Amino acid sequence: RALVGARVVPGTRVPRPSRIGPSERSNAPEPGEPSVVRLPARPSPKHRALAMSGEPTAEEGKYKDIPSILPLAPGGVYAVKWEQREKWAECLSTPDVPYTPPLGAPNPDNPVCFFEIRAGGYYLGRVTFELKADTHPVTSENFMKLCEFKCYAGTKFKVFPGNWIRGGDFTDLDEVVYDANDPDFFDFASLLPDAAPGGQSIYVSEDGPYFADESFAIAHDGPGVLTMYNPGAPNCNGSQFMITFPNVRAESLDGTHVAFGQVLDGWNVLAALEQLGDARQEGDTFQRVTVEQCGVVKGKGEKGSAGSAMAKMCVKNGASKRGGARRHNATRRASHGHSSRSFRATPTPSLAARVAYAA
Repeated sequence: RALVGARVVPGTRVPRPSRIGPSERSNAPEPGEPSVVRLPARPSPKHRALAMSGEPTAEEGKYKDIPSILPLAPGGVYAVKWEQREKWAECLSTPDVPYTPPLGAPNPDNPVCFFEIRAGGYYLGRVTFELKADTHPVTSENFMKLCEFKCYAGTKFKVFPGNWIRGGDFTDLDEVVYDANDPDFFDFASLLPDAAPGGQSIYVSEDGPYFADESFAIAHDGPGVLTMYNPGAPNCNGSQFMITFPNVRAESLDGTHVAFGQVLDGWNVLAALEQLGDARQEGDTFQRVTVEQCGVVKGKGEKGSAGSAMAKMCVKNGASKRGGARRHNATRRASHGHSSRSFRATPTPSLAARVAYAA
């Protein structure tokens, strides 16, 4: 401000301010003289030493009891965030919640598949699904084969609170859980190196790796509905799916997404995942949620559920409710390795006409 207010006469030299005391200073210029910029007095060596040492001056000393930044620890200004971090580092609680399958009692002839869910490194439990093969055979076959060939093992969940869970992208795997050398996981590098981004269906033809919308007969009423995900365009069904939460708006999914199944058991696990989602609805989670294992409890037309041959084999291989699926030894890897066949199925002529490719 002093420089702006100074009036410099061309051809004149601004006099250097004299070293006079504060009481002798005067801001008013002499008559006929230009304004002089008064610079502050140079601090004494004592004041310079105090400034360099970081010690407060007399004026600043009265604020010394008010810390500007409190430590990042419980009790400070960041206590809530700190405690929240500790909370997200713990195992997620999965208490029982009231749940009724939204599509009614399951058909005993329909196939049943399962997921083993892990969040934040902790095993949460098993979730089983009924696939409505009686009304949606094409879509159910796609999901069942992807479970049978372990394609969903190692995939991650995206959580959208109040809407749905989205999963099934086997091109974005959890590198901590996924092990291509383990027979519980599909070896994508060897068997499907050119997978479509975001995943693909089992129906691969010259038209592309996706298949057409089969039917919109099943509405998305209530929580636990298993439905196909698509990027907003019709006839773009691949491997990704969604599972609805209680407050989902059915009108946002009906007529655009093919519902083909429902959750039977383990809804408490999926309900607990909702609190891990971000309110910005971007799918990010505070803990990484992963499908550790997947499989088929019973196929289409088979009788029995948890006591089927597949379930018995899972128990024999080390699956437990508390510890999840244990890894297998080298002998089992050698004797039960992947076969050379791929999971890709050749569509029949009637099905090939229904396959569509999303450009």
